[in-house]
Amino acid sequence: LFLGRVYSGKGVDIAVQATERIGAKLIIAGQNPENREFPPHVEFVGCADVEKRKHLMSRAKASFVASTYLEPFGGVQVENLISGTPTITTDWGAFVENNPHGVTGYRCRTFSDFVEAAKNIDKIDPSVCRKFGEQFSLDNVAPRYEKFFQDVLNVYTGEGWYEMESVT
Repeated sequence: LFLGRVYSGKGVDIAVQATERIGAKLIIAGQNPENREFPPHVEFVGCADVEKRKHLMSRAKASFVASTYLEPFGGVQVENLISGTPTITTDWGAFVENNPHGVTGYRCRTFSDFVEAAKNIDKIDPSVCRKFGEQFSLDNVAPRYEKFFQDVLNVYTGEGWYEMESVT
């Protein structure tokens, strides 16, 4: 699966070429502003709303998130993990932390790395992907944001750095 804006910066060409090399089908979902056409092994399904993304991710063997720039977070990659879908990413930006190599997918630096990752994706356990991805759920992230905002408020209205919080 490739889910994202269809342009080279998101790594769509890497996904197309790697799946072609191993003889696998690739489904591409997303905006296609350049109206690209694809080889026969690729099925372009257009934009995907939340339900369609869930459907696609839950059925994919893997998802390519091969951004060629420094991805600051990679929300689609985390969505995949929460769906139990292993990810094949580049080896920089947020993916260094959000895609433990060999655990939730593979991080790649060369075309050969991407091909090998696609060939070996069955070695990744989807339940491990889901468990790792759950750390980014709203239930897990919201309390950390609440604490951050309370800390900022304390700096301006309380004792700042020295504000003592009650731990219950």
